[in-house]
Amino acid sequence: MRRQHNGGLALIEAIIALTLIAITAGVIMAQMAQANTQSGRSITQTEAAAIADAYLNEILQRAWIDPDGVDGESARAGYDDVDDYNGLNDMGARDAAGTPIAGLDRYRVQVSVIRSNALTAVPASDALRVSVSVAGPDSSTTVLTGYRLRP
Repeated sequence: MRRQHNGGLALIEAIIALTLIAITAGVIMAQMAQANTQSGRSITQTEAAAIADAYLNEILQRAWIDPDGVDGESARAGYDDVDDYNGLNDMGARDAAGTPIAGLDRYRVQVSVIRSNALTAVPASDALRVSVSVAGPDSSTTVLTGYRLRP
Protein backbone atom coordinates (compact mmCIF):
# COMPACT_ATOMS: atom_id res chain seq x y z
CA MET A 1 0.00 0.00 0.00
CA ARG A 2 1.08 3.46 -0.79
CA ARG A 3 0.86 6.34 1.57
CA GLN A 4 -0.90 9.43 0.39
CA HIS A 5 0.70 12.87 0.95
CA ASN A 6 -1.98 15.28 2.13
CA GLY A 7 -0.09 18.49 1.08
CA GLY A 8 -0.42 20.36 4.40
CA LEU A 9 2.29 21.57 6.77
CA ALA A 10 3.45 19.26 9.44
CA LEU A 11 3.43 20.57 13.00
CA ILE A 12 7.22 20.85 13.11
CA GLU A 13 7.27 22.88 9.88
CA ALA A 14 4.68 25.30 11.28
CA ILE A 15 6.69 25.80 14.48
CA ILE A 16 9.88 26.49 12.48
CA ALA A 17 8.07 28.99 10.24
CA LEU A 18 6.58 30.83 13.23
CA THR A 19 9.98 30.95 14.95
CA LEU A 20 11.61 32.46 11.85
CA ILE A 21 8.82 35.04 11.53
CA ALA A 22 9.19 36.00 15.22
CA ILE A 23 12.97 36.40 14.92
CA THR A 24 12.64 38.50 11.76
CA ALA A 25 9.98 40.72 13.37
CA GLY A 26 12.18 41.20 16.43
CA VAL A 27 15.15 42.29 14.31
CA ILE A 28 12.99 44.72 12.32
CA MET A 29 11.48 46.21 15.50
CA ALA A 30 14.95 46.69 17.04
CA GLN A 31 16.16 48.50 13.92
CA MET A 32 13.07 50.75 13.92
CA ALA A 33 13.59 51.61 17.59
CA GLN A 34 17.24 52.51 16.93
CA ALA A 35 16.28 54.71 13.96
CA ASN A 36 13.64 56.44 16.08
CA THR A 37 16.19 57.17 18.83
CA GLN A 38 18.69 58.58 16.33
CA SER A 39 15.96 60.73 14.79
CA GLY A 40 15.18 62.18 18.23
CA ARG A 41 18.86 62.97 18.81
CA SER A 42 19.03 64.68 15.44
CA ILE A 43 16.10 66.94 16.35
CA THR A 44 17.65 67.78 19.72
CA GLN A 45 21.00 68.62 18.11
CA THR A 46 19.30 70.76 15.46
CA GLU A 47 17.40 72.68 18.15
CA ALA A 48 20.58 73.17 20.21
CA ALA A 49 22.44 74.50 17.16
CA ALA A 50 19.59 76.91 16.37
CA ILE A 51 19.54 78.16 19.98
CA ALA A 52 23.31 78.67 20.00
CA ASP A 53 23.15 80.49 16.66
CA ALA A 54 20.37 82.81 17.88
CA TYR A 55 22.28 83.71 21.05
CA LEU A 56 25.55 84.22 19.16
CA ASN A 57 23.89 86.48 16.58
CA GLU A 58 22.20 88.49 19.33
CA ILE A 59 25.47 88.99 21.18
CA LEU A 60 27.62 89.84 18.16
CA GLN A 61 25.15 92.56 17.13
CA ARG A 62 25.66 94.42 20.42
CA ALA A 63 27.99 97.38 20.78
CA TRP A 64 31.68 96.99 21.59
CA ILE A 65 31.66 99.87 24.09
CA ASP A 66 28.74 100.25 26.48
CA PRO A 67 26.49 102.93 24.93
CA ASP A 68 24.99 104.16 28.21
CA GLY A 69 28.26 104.07 30.15
CA VAL A 70 26.88 101.57 32.68
CA ASP A 71 28.77 98.33 32.33
CA GLY A 72 27.43 95.02 33.58
CA GLU A 73 23.66 95.44 33.41
CA SER A 74 21.99 92.84 35.60
CA ALA A 75 18.89 92.01 33.52
CA ARG A 76 19.13 90.46 30.08
CA ALA A 77 16.71 93.00 28.64
CA GLY A 78 19.26 95.69 29.53
CA TYR A 79 22.29 94.01 27.96
CA ASP A 80 23.56 96.57 25.47
CA ASP A 81 27.17 95.59 24.84
CA VAL A 82 29.00 92.33 24.13
CA ASP A 83 30.70 91.82 27.48
CA ASP A 84 27.40 92.13 29.40
CA TYR A 85 26.73 88.53 28.28
CA ASN A 86 29.84 87.09 29.90
CA GLY A 87 28.77 84.46 32.43
CA LEU A 88 25.18 84.24 31.18
CA ASN A 89 23.72 80.93 32.34
CA ASP A 90 20.12 80.31 31.24
CA MET A 91 18.21 77.16 32.11
CA GLY A 92 15.91 77.10 29.14
CA ALA A 93 16.36 79.15 25.99
CA ARG A 94 15.20 82.76 26.26
CA ASP A 95 14.60 85.62 23.86
CA ALA A 96 16.60 88.86 23.91
CA ALA A 97 14.32 90.31 26.62
CA GLY A 98 14.96 87.30 28.86
CA THR A 99 11.52 85.76 28.37
CA PRO A 100 11.54 81.92 28.30
CA ILE A 101 10.75 80.36 24.92
CA ALA A 102 8.02 77.72 25.16
CA GLY A 103 9.18 74.18 24.47
CA LEU A 104 12.89 74.94 24.88
CA ASP A 105 13.07 74.76 28.67
CA ARG A 106 15.19 71.59 28.67
CA TYR A 107 18.27 73.32 27.24
CA ARG A 108 21.00 75.03 29.28
CA VAL A 109 22.71 78.00 27.60
CA GLN A 110 26.05 79.30 28.86
CA VAL A 111 28.02 82.23 27.43
CA SER A 112 31.67 83.15 27.78
CA VAL A 113 33.13 86.43 26.48
CA ILE A 114 36.90 86.87 26.72
CA ARG A 115 39.63 88.99 25.14
CA SER A 116 41.28 86.90 22.48
CA ASN A 117 44.67 86.74 20.85
CA ALA A 118 43.58 83.94 18.53
CA LEU A 119 43.39 86.28 15.56
CA THR A 120 46.99 86.88 14.54
CA ALA A 121 46.41 90.17 12.73
CA VAL A 122 44.33 91.69 15.56
CA PRO A 123 45.65 92.64 19.01
CA ALA A 124 43.92 90.90 21.94
CA SER A 125 42.71 94.26 23.20
CA ASP A 126 40.68 94.65 20.01
CA ALA A 127 39.05 91.20 19.83
CA LEU A 128 36.41 89.51 21.95
CA ARG A 129 35.84 85.79 21.63
CA VAL A 130 32.22 84.83 22.28
CA SER A 131 31.41 81.17 22.98
CA VAL A 132 27.85 79.96 23.34
CA SER A 133 27.44 76.46 24.76
CA VAL A 134 24.05 74.74 24.64
CA ALA A 135 23.56 71.50 26.56
CA GLY A 136 20.61 69.46 25.34
CA PRO A 137 18.31 67.14 27.25
CA ASP A 138 20.11 64.16 25.70
CA SER A 139 23.42 65.22 27.33
CA SER A 140 24.87 66.45 24.04
CA THR A 141 26.55 69.86 23.91
CA THR A 142 26.73 72.25 20.99
CA VAL A 143 29.27 75.08 21.06
CA LEU A 144 29.39 78.00 18.64
CA THR A 145 32.14 80.60 18.74
CA GLY A 146 32.38 84.01 17.11
CA TYR A 147 34.54 87.11 17.35
CA ARG A 148 33.55 90.74 17.84
CA LEU A 149 36.22 93.23 16.83
CA ARG A 150 36.64 96.78 18.05
CA PRO A 151 35.25 99.11 15.37
